[in-house]
Amino acid sequence: MKSIYKFLYLLLIPMAFVLYASSSGSPGGKSGSPGDNGATCTECHSGTASSIAGWVTSTIPAQGYTPGETYTMTVTGTLAGAGKYGFELTAETATGSKTGTFAITEASRTRLVNSGNSVTHTSGGNSGGASTSWSASWTAPATDVGQVRFYVAVNAANGNGNTAGDMIYTSSLFVDAAAPAALVSVNPASAEKGSSPEITVVGFNTNWAGETPAVSIVNVNNAAEVYTASQVNVTNNLSLVATIDIPFTATVGSYTMVAGDVSLPAAFEVTVVSALAENAEASMKVYPNPAVSSFVTIETMYDSEVFVYDLNGKVLLSQRMTSGKMQLDIASISSGIYVIENRTAKGSTTQKLVVR
Repeated sequence: MKSIYKFLYLLLIPMAFVLYASSSGSPGGKSGSPGDNGATCTECHSGTASSIAGWVTSTIPAQGYTPGETYTMTVTGTLAGAGKYGFELTAETATGSKTGTFAITEASRTRLVNSGNSVTHTSGGNSGGASTSWSASWTAPATDVGQVRFYVAVNAANGNGNTAGDMIYTSSLFVDAAAPAALVSVNPASAEKGSSPEITVVGFNTNWAGETPAVSIVNVNNAAEVYTASQVNVTNNLSLVATIDIPFTATVGSYTMVAGDVSLPAAFEVTVVSALAENAEASMKVYPNPAVSSFVTIETMYDSEVFVYDLNGKVLLSQRMTSGKMQLDIASISSGIYVIENRTAKGSTTQKLVVR
């Protein structure tokens, strides 16, 4: 008789070990995923796993995960009358390879398993009643691996102390990689030298709200020629309006529009000046205009510096002026249309100068 008792005792030892192991978490490889060969909690508990939607959720946005970003994953189990719960969550590529990195955020309720490729419950995290949930963080892989598939197996146990009568469920969540942010359009797509256009920039998968990115245009043929927006107003995550002051010295040609860390090559064009006021501003008078001799007279209200540009923005002449009248020698300038700028401590004014 004693031998029989000993034999029964030996049989109970592995059974007790299984029950204890399950109460403190999955042994690993029981998420129901292809990479785990479809194995679930039914490997240790009786019954057949049932598929259920929505028991694994995340903070990954609708447009998809961004490589290297970290998100919160949540597993939820719900069953009236359940006494205890357990789970295993994993993440895989479409080919069944484990991907991304899990990290524990509820140390008393969850732990890593399966060489760190999965998350499971602890003995302190298996209670719950009608419903319970667990959370952990997941960091996406550093590069785009295509669709990532999260698989979870949940054990809604009846709490009778053995493996019979428990309900096993599987759930999944598939997420794609987010398309990279990009610029879509620039309007207007051109402006004259010496102007300050308000440019509407539209992006795709951008996230400008709250960060107000730096906006600039960069000469396609000379990366050192950059004009940065003096004002940026973010409309929403996908749209902003930037005011860019384009000097008369700007090179005519194509420019790349840059907003934060995204750009659109050759999206903007700086053009020659097509029209300027025929009459001088109050702070500067130039006559005769059109000029018919080697000199023009300039009247200015303030001490200033006068510049004469060709329509490509090249400085042809410059001269310091004192308030009142002074003559400007234009003998070296051939017939044509030019821009004359008067810079003072009060600001800058420009007008067209015609030389005959």
